[in-house]
Amino acid sequence: MGQAIPESYDTEASAEGPRGCPGLTCGLLWLCPAAGITCPAYEILLSQLKNMAKRDFLNSFMTDQGLNLPHLNDTCKRSSDFLVTETLKDLPPVTFLQTVSQNLRHVVQILKEPVFEAMNIYLQGIDNNVCCMLQKLPPAPTACPAPGSKRTLSPTPTVGSFSWKLERCKVIQSYQRFMEAVGKVLETWGPSPGQRNRNRRSLLNVLLGQRRKVRAG
Repeated sequence: MGQAIPESYDTEASAEGPRGCPGLTCGLLWLCPAAGITCPAYEILLSQLKNMAKRDFLNSFMTDQGLNLPHLNDTCKRSSDFLVTETLKDLPPVTFLQTVSQNLRHVVQILKEPVFEAMNIYLQGIDNNVCCMLQKLPPAPTACPAPGSKRTLSPTPTVGSFSWKLERCKVIQSYQRFMEAVGKVLETWGPSPGQRNRNRRSLLNVLLGQRRKVRAG
């Protein structure tokens, strides 16, 4: 049986991370379920994912790479997204989490340069939390999506070049918009597996009731 991580554990206080997960930082609390560590409670996982989805990487990257100038800021932040967000809210919970996992792995695959090591560790931590969530959803535990074949990526500009900086800036921006959409979906999830937020259900009931009145009138 796997060993549970104590709730007080915080990798910000330890550069070593949980046993079997050396070197993990960035304040991730629940990592590496595949390493034999028991996943925490669903409610804790949900709270963690909501918070982790808000993490900003774009501003620090732009500052470090000298892109925090007005015209460059607009070029980066107005870029088109390569991660689809429109349909996320309509997906069943299991499909939703599997889609999140697949997209996180895609971003890690793109941001393969050493400068993104800390960000990739963070994204892998989110992915591990997603895998834990999949084990908690009814009607039965679902495995995390198996690693697929690596996608064919377009040629990468020379690392450190201006075009490389802009390209990576756009990838990070797309990731953050995607995670913003993910966070909005998670806000509708209740504290128990498979439960939806009561406020959302109440609003839905009101709208359905109004529709019935219109039809009856």
